[in-house]
Amino acid sequence: MADRIEIINQWNLQRVFQELERGNMRIPRFQRAYVWERAKIVKLLNSISHSYPIGSFFLWETDTSMEAFGRDISEFGFPKKPQGNYFMFILDGQQRITSLYVSLMGKTLNDTDYSSICYNLDSKKFKVPQLKTEQHNIPVWKIWNATEYNNLIMEYATKGDFERMQALRECQECLYNYPISIIMSRNMGLEEVVDIFERINQGGKRLSLFDLVHATVWSKDFDLRDKIKEFNNEKAISLYGKIGEEIFTQSLSLNIKHDCTKLVQLKLTNQECVDAWKRTTECLRIAIDYVKSLGAQNRSILPYANMLAVIQYYLYLGKLNGIQPQHKKLIDDWFWTVTFTNRYSASTLTRMNEDADWIERIIAGENEPRIFTISLKADDLARIRMNTSSVIKNGILCLMARNVPQDFDNGQVVTIDNTNASRAASKENHHFFPFSLHNIFGLTTNDVNSVLNFAFISKRLNQAISNKKPSVYLAEYEAIKPDIDKYLATHFISEKSFEAAKNDDFKTFIEERGKTIMKTINEVCQVQDPHTIAPVIEENDESDLVEIDIENEEA
Repeated sequence: MADRIEIINQWNLQRVFQELERGNMRIPRFQRAYVWERAKIVKLLNSISHSYPIGSFFLWETDTSMEAFGRDISEFGFPKKPQGNYFMFILDGQQRITSLYVSLMGKTLNDTDYSSICYNLDSKKFKVPQLKTEQHNIPVWKIWNATEYNNLIMEYATKGDFERMQALRECQECLYNYPISIIMSRNMGLEEVVDIFERINQGGKRLSLFDLVHATVWSKDFDLRDKIKEFNNEKAISLYGKIGEEIFTQSLSLNIKHDCTKLVQLKLTNQECVDAWKRTTECLRIAIDYVKSLGAQNRSILPYANMLAVIQYYLYLGKLNGIQPQHKKLIDDWFWTVTFTNRYSASTLTRMNEDADWIERIIAGENEPRIFTISLKADDLARIRMNTSSVIKNGILCLMARNVPQDFDNGQVVTIDNTNASRAASKENHHFFPFSLHNIFGLTTNDVNSVLNFAFISKRLNQAISNKKPSVYLAEYEAIKPDIDKYLATHFISEKSFEAAKNDDFKTFIEERGKTIMKTINEVCQVQDPHTIAPVIEENDESDLVEIDIENEEA
């Protein structure tokens, strides 16, 4: 262990600044930009003046092959190359080190002048003076700078003010000699170092895998984060919904390395990403169009964004510009069974790799189906609520959207608003049994927010229905449109469901609609005999269906 972790207690601030100015100590690209205010730096300096501990600094020593991992602060003008053949990256303590440097060196950073931080020789405290007329406030950078310090000593000695001269000496001595505790990690790979960083930095900014990949593949001509922003700002993508950064690194890793596990993503190089970027983004656009055809008409109801990475890999590997006819059913089946088995809810990258292997076999001509056994039954669907985030819920919404829902008063096809489709209170979303009447029907909020009580209808129709009972508004529309049943069928509302709704029978409505939707799920997932499938969800356990609560909105 001694050759991997070393605790160094002999450093002081002068040594830290020397390593910075020699180019040996660098800030990793994933670290936050500098944000400390002067008042916070004053507290840090006063802790030093009282000899209070300010915490250890965690450094990672590695060779110059990791140069692109560093981020420069151009205002400092530090050398691009280290004096030696190694870098020390600041994994924990960047804000404190930068704060001490800008204040003691009198720097201006992010339009903030840190040279105004002073040490008052009478109160013997660091401060930012409020009044220019206040006496004996010495800019701290002058105390740190040897030439300026000597001039100050001579000035107070000439005045015979030996008490304040002594205060100056004590302040400089404290700053120069304050011990800095360094935890130096050596002979460690990036993934291992990151794991250590996350363990000691629980209260701070958590590193993501994307942060690390971004740092390792960065160059001044290729900034992955900027490239992703450009992609997401395209009008068509913006309307669909922005794609998460991790999908791009997964896609690049699959396309370049044929593997998207964490360690493999960290091995991506700048040139590899530059070479693959254009085609990867083309494939992602086609993948988005494909999932829209399956009902995921906007990002908010796409069951797993990770699906896009796997689908684009099929296009990239096969040099294709669309899903081939002989492969469409295979990929359709994969999409639905991944959704209704919660396949990517755990061990995501490993399972994506397994599915990518299957993609490779498809491209090679081995057209084997990729389907997984589902464990859902109709009763389970009733417990999925619209005001929660759930993969299964999104899958059901995709089926509803794919079914081309029509307003049941005139047969008009409903346009699904991309900003509201997954929200319980959207004006385009409709509680068949209105939320505001749930007490009248003897329902709980969970009952009325069931996904099976939801339908996509137009804002116009939703407002027209308002708070009417189903028995009221359905009778009105049936009188106008005797063939209303065919419009209701586009919402998976069968004849039995329709009759239950006309009688304000919520329980039967939910049961019958659940059966209809479950039948469709079994069809798209190729379940031959749903009666042989054992349910895995207990009566009061929604853990496999629901991930997090979103809201409990009344609509």
